[in-house]
Amino acid sequence: MAAVDYEMRRLIDDLTQDVIKAYNITTPITDIEGVVRKIGGVVKLDQSLGTYSDGSIRKSGVNSFEISVSPLQPETRKNFTIAHELGHLFLHMGYQIDAELWNQQDERVYFREGNSNMEYEANEFAAALLMPEEKYREIMDLHTEGDLVDTGEIAKYFHVSVNAAANRGKWLGYLSW
Repeated sequence: MAAVDYEMRRLIDDLTQDVIKAYNITTPITDIEGVVRKIGGVVKLDQSLGTYSDGSIRKSGVNSFEISVSPLQPETRKNFTIAHELGHLFLHMGYQIDAELWNQQDERVYFREGNSNMEYEANEFAAALLMPEEKYREIMDLHTEGDLVDTGEIAKYFHVSVNAAANRGKWLGYLSW
């Protein structure tokens, strides 16, 4: 099974923070589609995705991209799916980072599915984008009593699923596995 090691996780988190600063993204992200537009893309609903994937991304122009998402997922899952596709955009497609890699992108479509290293990396990017480490800690501290952390409240704040909020806390070392 593929996984993201500590060093790669730090690199992805650092890149994500650079993206947040470069595009002046505020947390919590309440309008992920607005973030996509600010970066140069568009989000489209695609009913056909629901049968095999939650989302996909493709280059749609010289400096533009298109994210397709299944409408058959809860809003919190849709937020994570879109952020995940942005992970592919920056990490694997080279958008605004690696001109050579970006120029090589043609009609290839990246789908949110499977357990490859690329998928884990895109998940890490999504978690770091939606729940930046410093802000996560701040919100977690507000919703911790003794040894009990209310991940439901953390999830609500960041507009993600409880699972995503709990996993982020575990990956950051704040919550135990």
